[in-house]
Amino acid sequence: MGDTDTITVQATATSLRIVEELYERDGAGVTELADAMDVSKSAVHNHLSTLCALGYVTNVDGTYELTHRFLRIGFGTRERNPVYRAAQSEIRKLARNTNAVANLVVPEDADAVYLHRIGARNHPIPVGGSVRLHAAAAGKAILAFRSTDAVDEYVERHGLDRKTDRTVTDPETLRSELRSIRDRNIAFDRGELDANWQCVASPIVVDGDPVGAVSVSGAADEMQGKRLEEDTAGLVSSTAKTIELELL
Repeated sequence: MGDTDTITVQATATSLRIVEELYERDGAGVTELADAMDVSKSAVHNHLSTLCALGYVTNVDGTYELTHRFLRIGFGTRERNPVYRAAQSEIRKLARNTNAVANLVVPEDADAVYLHRIGARNHPIPVGGSVRLHAAAAGKAILAFRSTDAVDEYVERHGLDRKTDRTVTDPETLRSELRSIRDRNIAFDRGELDANWQCVASPIVVDGDPVGAVSVSGAADEMQGKRLEEDTAGLVSSTAKTIELELL
């Protein structure tokens, strides 16, 4: 790789960092971005000017904000996902039948991405957001159907970071739980992602490949006992199976 290639890649990375900072800050000025990123103001200004010219950023009296151009890309990408297309109506039914938050989650390398949701907007992870696979019921459901070598690689490369004091952070404990999930086709999250939430999930497996998971979440003081472990778990499992059949 030559010097020009290296410069081009770095420039792309800087532009994307600016986009992410603008999202997190709900808009910002050149100086604020430069200080946050430890990049010169002239460099930040050049990137912003390019993003504005391309229609991805707008300048409102010196405050730069993201445009809705990203919305088209995000929604378009989701609409092209066959798992999403097969699951939309089933997730809606699941939310109605459980009177709780129903999620569709898909894997992206080491992450569980929340692709679709029906229900409360105060879920710990927003739609489009992600969390490491081991830290949520849906992620564990997906991880359980990866090969032993893939699980070992996940642990070695990414570790088992802690979200709450209930997150599984011991590799052997995780492997044991994944075996149980594979046997039952059901995964639980009892405050492991957020202490105030509990969740049950079931994988969507097509030709041996875990392409996603269905989950139902609720407040810890409501989603527990028989409601969580029997009633909701059964509905979640049957929903995942229906989606699997749609994908065959």
